[in-house]
Amino acid sequence: MSGKYNIRKLLSTAVMIGLLGTACKKIDEGFLSEGLYVPDAPITVERGNPFQKTAAILPDGTTQPMVVKLLDIRRADNKKHADEFFKTYPVYVYTASVDPAKDTTIEQVNKKRALKSLQPFIFLPSGQFVFNGATDSLPLGITYEYDVEVSNVAGSKTYKNIGTLTTADPQLVKETSAGCNMFPDDGSPTVPMPVPTLTVTKIKESGAMVILKITDKLGNPFNPKNGEIIKRGDRPIFENYARFHPIEYTDTSMICNFEIAPFPLSKYSANGTNWNYLMYYRIPMKFVKIDPSLSAKVGTINPLFQFRLMKAGTYVVEIRIDKITRVPG
Repeated sequence: MSGKYNIRKLLSTAVMIGLLGTACKKIDEGFLSEGLYVPDAPITVERGNPFQKTAAILPDGTTQPMVVKLLDIRRADNKKHADEFFKTYPVYVYTASVDPAKDTTIEQVNKKRALKSLQPFIFLPSGQFVFNGATDSLPLGITYEYDVEVSNVAGSKTYKNIGTLTTADPQLVKETSAGCNMFPDDGSPTVPMPVPTLTVTKIKESGAMVILKITDKLGNPFNPKNGEIIKRGDRPIFENYARFHPIEYTDTSMICNFEIAPFPLSKYSANGTNWNYLMYYRIPMKFVKIDPSLSAKVGTINPLFQFRLMKAGTYVVEIRIDKITRVPG
């Protein structure tokens, strides 16, 4: 009996020693997945957007909390470090919203904004980019790739080329429409005209300027300085939307420094009527030759149109009216 008892005792002791050995062995904590990913990649960076926030990196089962650190941003075409993302640029930061009905001077606008030097983004521990208006200084149409490091209780890993960024402009022009009629001098019914062609051409990235031209079928501009373009009753015109600087009238155009995008900043309302973004003009009949194919009568030409520019820059806006030829004054 004693021999069997001793064998059992020795076996029990061996099992206990094995269990103790197992208990002393370090158990790995947490999990750090190889499959982390950016859900909204490829990311489009809208240049000039004052606030754009991307989605957080998805953990794919990774133990939380995890911390994401940005390691590098490179141009995808040449693999060089993207210095442009890490420079600072002058950007207006608004401390309050601008009300174009009340803030009608540049002095009033300046009380609600400050010019700061900003890097185009901040990077959050969640793996999110928060872009700001300094992105307007980034080159257009360039694709970048970036690397991150992710850390948690399980350690840290580097994720090369986890996502891409491509710079793009937002839709530059919205709310476009145009129309035109001829009002015969003899008081007979209005003569409908073909819809004018409205074109918007961005000629510079810098500035905040609209050069507005109303032209005949050949592209010859009417002269607003000489009275070839006049307002139409109590309806809104270009200057009703130019809140912060006076309109400059030249021999060929009307020029507005709109200061803040979008332009117009808001719709125009007066005496209980919402005019949306419409502008109404009249071209006196002495400055117009009407194509016989349209009408044998003479009269004034009455264009109306609207447009909205969503981003700063310098633009030429042309309203070209078919079936008429300018007669210089």
